[in-house]
Amino acid sequence: MESINLPNIGIIVTSVDATLMQAIGAEIDKIQSDFSKATPTNHTLAGNILREYKLNDCRSAIEIKALEMAQMHQTVYGANYNSSMLAGSYDNNQPPPDLKLAGCWVNFQKKHEFNPIHNHSGLYSFVLWYKIPYFANIEEFSSPGRKSSGNRAGKFEFSFTNILGNISGSILDIDKTYEGQMCLFPAMLNHQVYPFFSSNDYRISVSGNLFCVPRESK
Repeated sequence: MESINLPNIGIIVTSVDATLMQAIGAEIDKIQSDFSKATPTNHTLAGNILREYKLNDCRSAIEIKALEMAQMHQTVYGANYNSSMLAGSYDNNQPPPDLKLAGCWVNFQKKHEFNPIHNHSGLYSFVLWYKIPYFANIEEFSSPGRKSSGNRAGKFEFSFTNILGNISGSILDIDKTYEGQMCLFPAMLNHQVYPFFSSNDYRISVSGNLFCVPRESK
């Protein structure tokens, strides 16, 4: 008898070092000190969130980390992901493309706000959890769905079809313990962020997309 795993694609989650967190925090503090001086990005995003703004100062540092994670994803899942995505992203007669950070923004999510199910453009997307103002057990108890069989309050969920064609979900129990964690995933992977109920503080996250761009011929 033989067991054979069919090809699939996963995600990468890793910790962010203190230097990057400090760089991100400095720009977040600047934006939060006067929202009127920041550049809104709501018109380009699916989030039902009032305060979403472009990041500039820490962009280069974030790109370095995102590219490092993309390389890790290619190492682990490249055989599956390249064949279905990367190979169709450029002309095979040209040099392989480089990955570059395009849009990069910060979300200041308040109680009851949410990000509906959506996906992104590009090859990879990422989210970095900077501040989560609740713990999972308290959030679940504070939720109006606390007696539900599917309490999703405060959670992050990926949605996809499995090999049988059924819709499946993979839930990340995002709470304060995730601060300083960064997740990279295929940009086309559907995902959503559920509203939270237990805190009046901002839930602050950073997101962005990596795109293929033509590489200069040598």
